[in-house]
Amino acid sequence: MDGKLWFSRKGTVVTLGITNAGLEEIGDIESIELPDDGGDFDKGEVIVTIEGTNDTLEVITPAAGLVHEVNTKLMEAPETLAEDPLEEGWLVKIEIQDPSDLAQFVENSDADEE
Repeated sequence: MDGKLWFSRKGTVVTLGITNAGLEEIGDIESIELPDDGGDFDKGEVIVTIEGTNDTLEVITPAAGLVHEVNTKLMEAPETLAEDPLEEGWLVKIEIQDPSDLAQFVENSDADEE
């Protein structure tokens, strides 16, 4: 991921989020588009879009899978993303189909493998 996004992995579930650097680049958050629970995504598809005052960030899936859980709290309180992007401000959790899809990211990430 390019320094704007982070992910962590526990088994086959990958949690995606935005970093402080990503937040600084997009500015104040204006809107967040999240996927539906159970949605099916291929590797490389846009799964979340965050629009800010300075820029728009599209979050792309690092691996194919199904949406396991969406952080719906962000729809009601988008400021959570800016206040705590690495914990409470996570975006989406995906149940991935093939963990080897993540291999290219593992060298540059703190991904947890259990």
